[in-house]
Amino acid sequence: MTQTEFRKILSETKNTKWFNSVEINLRYTHLNLSFDFKGFGHIHRFVSQQIKGWEKLSENLPNELLASKKHFEFIENQLISFINSYGSQENESNLDSHFRNPKNQIQSHTGIHFTYDCPETEFLIDVYKNHTQSFIGAYTYLTGNLNQNIAVKDNFNGYLLAYEFTLKDSTLITERRNKEKSSLSKLRNDFQNSLPKLDSELVEHLKNSTEKYEEFGTSLDEFKEDKEKTYSDWFINTKGEFEEFSNKSDERLKELEDTYKEKLKLEEPALYWSKRGEKLKKQGWIALGVLVGLVLIVVFSLGKLLWTTPEQIYESFFNGDKSAAIRWSIIYITFISFMAFAIRAVTKVMFSSFHLARDCEERHTLTYFYLSLLKDSKVEKEEKQLIMQALFSRAETGLLKDDSSPTMPNDIIGKFMSK
Repeated sequence: MTQTEFRKILSETKNTKWFNSVEINLRYTHLNLSFDFKGFGHIHRFVSQQIKGWEKLSENLPNELLASKKHFEFIENQLISFINSYGSQENESNLDSHFRNPKNQIQSHTGIHFTYDCPETEFLIDVYKNHTQSFIGAYTYLTGNLNQNIAVKDNFNGYLLAYEFTLKDSTLITERRNKEKSSLSKLRNDFQNSLPKLDSELVEHLKNSTEKYEEFGTSLDEFKEDKEKTYSDWFINTKGEFEEFSNKSDERLKELEDTYKEKLKLEEPALYWSKRGEKLKKQGWIALGVLVGLVLIVVFSLGKLLWTTPEQIYESFFNGDKSAAIRWSIIYITFISFMAFAIRAVTKVMFSSFHLARDCEERHTLTYFYLSLLKDSKVEKEEKQLIMQALFSRAETGLLKDDSSPTMPNDIIGKFMSK
């Protein structure tokens, strides 16, 4: 696992502070090396460097040295396993209790292992490459486990090579070099000691960044949900309003279409009634003029007869022969009778014309009244039949005594106006 991946899972722990403050010590006494670590991030940095270093050197190495790589892999696995198992724990006492056993295993697993960058490792690799048979002797000498038979020449040579490597050049110059080496080791240790703080700060920064990212993600999700809900509510309301508007528009359009169809149906009859009414009015006025003329003729003839009676009538009365008077009386009575009949007929024609003209006007008015009802309100089927009956029923002429129609248009208008 890379350091970046390890820091990520470390930043996701509940008690990151504890994981950054736990202390671990690795002592390699046979190498005269001791490492103090503070925090999982610090020790993982060291372990990761050792694993990568051994991977670069692992080609054609003996099993004794390859075990050192497995040693550092074991430490890394212990750290990762503990984080995966107890990363969700917050109580420090529980964490201390659970980590006690893994910590002991890590610290007690250092006896015969080497770091990839120590001089002893470089020496053993050179011995293995140049004096392969003497490697075991040199290895056991450096680890302090002198269990090889010294009577065997290769083992003795290995011991001797390791002895010379350990105690060579024991002079003042060597002492100075050792002091310089000690100074460099101190500087390295100081640098190593500063790493825990840096690792802790880095992990803390990652944790804070993760928390802020999660908070931002939560806020973003809430904002998204709020906007989706707002949009959904707006869309539902708008959809309902639009559907209502669409339905009303469709109904209104259908009403207007029906009204227009009815208008087309009734437009010609209404025009006919309008023209017919004007024609009947004109006919009525003509009949009135004829009637006035006939009445004037009768009045004029009667006045003339009274003022200028023929002498033959007077003579027939005084001479005793009344046939002439009777004859002239019969002629005049016949004339008056014809005139009276003509006056009566013309009178009926006049009143019938005015009556029918008024009926046409009422039908014309009722037609547009019916269309306005269709436009502004719904007309029931029974009312529609009643209106149609009034519009297209037989009209009363007034010429016959019993002439009548089922319903007059003005009665229909009165009925609707009273509602």
